[in-house]
Amino acid sequence: MHFHIVRALADGPASIWKLLRRTDGPIRHVYAACRELVAGNVIRHEAGQFVLTAGQHPVVAAASRRDFRDVKDQLAPIVRQAPGPAAEYFQERLVLEDLLKRLDFVYQRGDLAGRRLFVLGDDDLFSLAAALTGLPARVTVAEIDQRLVQFIADQAKRRRLEVETLHYNAADPLPKRFRRAFDVFVTDPVETLKGFTTTISRGLAALGHPGTAYFGLTELECPPVRWMAFQRMLHRAGLVLTDILRDHSWYVNEAIDEAELAQTALKRESPFQPLPPQDCLWYRSSFHRAVTVRRPTPPITGRVRFDKSFYSDRWVMTTS
Repeated sequence: MHFHIVRALADGPASIWKLLRRTDGPIRHVYAACRELVAGNVIRHEAGQFVLTAGQHPVVAAASRRDFRDVKDQLAPIVRQAPGPAAEYFQERLVLEDLLKRLDFVYQRGDLAGRRLFVLGDDDLFSLAAALTGLPARVTVAEIDQRLVQFIADQAKRRRLEVETLHYNAADPLPKRFRRAFDVFVTDPVETLKGFTTTISRGLAALGHPGTAYFGLTELECPPVRWMAFQRMLHRAGLVLTDILRDHSWYVNEAIDEAELAQTALKRESPFQPLPPQDCLWYRSSFHRAVTVRRPTPPITGRVRFDKSFYSDRWVMTTS
């Protein structure tokens, strides 16, 4: 709330009506945040308008950022050097511009500056993108692919970024030192019932309250009945959805090359053979945001069997 108010005032003086237009949450919370910011000499109220004070406050600097073009310039060569996607881990990298769209959305919602981020699975290199902004209080990435763990650690060290890496399989319980230690977690979960529930459970184990979860879901391999099941699971765990950005994130199709495609149900079950070469970006997901309404209760806490059912079921068409 404080972030949204200061960000609104970074554009100039604003009435209470303009602040209500630019902030999210109950009116009472907006009033309380304004009182706290005035008491802290971050903003002042005069002649019916709120304005930023002349003092140098960290929240003002964090809320005044306009774009992440500098992050894109630094991240682009890193992405080109990164290990290619591994189909056995259901990896497919985001288009760089859409990775930055995710980063910007997390920032705009007040979930980047000063926050402790837990990234679960990171072939997109979101952890490095977040760290390059200099805004999070902490960035930790947990990844099953040892190639990516080493690559992210090496790049962070080379650029003096505070990114903690963990070689981790989400089928295992989250190590105790990471439980209830974060404000935000970000993931692109596996879309099977087993894979999604397990992946989200590990993220929820990392979250405290208040906390925020971000994740992508497709419609290509995740039908509405499954979206409903996932939403019910989130509600039972103590979260409520606040945002669904349709077709927000597009993927580069690197993992599904022609040889791999020949082994998939996407190829086998096509009524029109042969399938032509891919000639456009077509695989995409909608980006979700959910917030805790109480301390989250992960539906799974113990170890689960890591087998084909974790990554594959009748709806998953793009893996062999």
